[in-house]
Amino acid sequence: MMRVKELIEENNRKRELLHKENENYYEGLLLYIRTSFNKSEQETEEILMEVLDHLLEAQEEGRTAEEVFGDDPKAYAEEIVGELPTAMPKEIVKILSMMGLIFLGVFSFSTGLLATILSYGFDMGDTIYQFYLGSLAVRVAGSILVAYLLVEGALRYIRWSAFRSINRKKEFILLFLLGGGASGIVIAGLYLMPSFGVPFEFPVYWLIPIGVVLYGAGKWVGKK
Repeated sequence: MMRVKELIEENNRKRELLHKENENYYEGLLLYIRTSFNKSEQETEEILMEVLDHLLEAQEEGRTAEEVFGDDPKAYAEEIVGELPTAMPKEIVKILSMMGLIFLGVFSFSTGLLATILSYGFDMGDTIYQFYLGSLAVRVAGSILVAYLLVEGALRYIRWSAFRSINRKKEFILLFLLGGGASGIVIAGLYLMPSFGVPFEFPVYWLIPIGVVLYGAGKWVGKK
């Protein structure tokens, strides 16, 4: 049985054989089905491959995707999603853990790098990073929740736009601005929260390797 990564690579290769009209139809299906968050990734990629193989065979016979799957691709995609098995709880935990670790890794690294440059290079800000265990726990939980909501919101938007003619460049800019603005407001609120709990201190540059470790851990969890 092919692994998920192998299925995705094979899918990418075979999609190049589709005619433009069929490719547009299939890519709408692919976006909608892949962004169904709580479905088994293995089963998702297997069914997408089956649909693609079926479409390629029909294309050789001179038939279009609409003739094979119908003129309502969203309804067909929803039918496929409804038949896919729900992801196991451990798979969902894995995805959430990966997102949280990567989010915290990027945040820690960028915060540490900026603070190190400002404090040691321009004598601006503190060279010591102080945090309190209680407020840190709330901030970490809040940051993970923000990351999850942003990803879930993006996935819902992608499913909504999968079968619509939208300027993808403008779409990306809009999503970036909305996501960045929303996350900035929430994160600012978290970090303006009063500190509480046991205090800890360490040099700001420690945040850089901590960020690297967290990001690496997130990537490792994603590959398991």
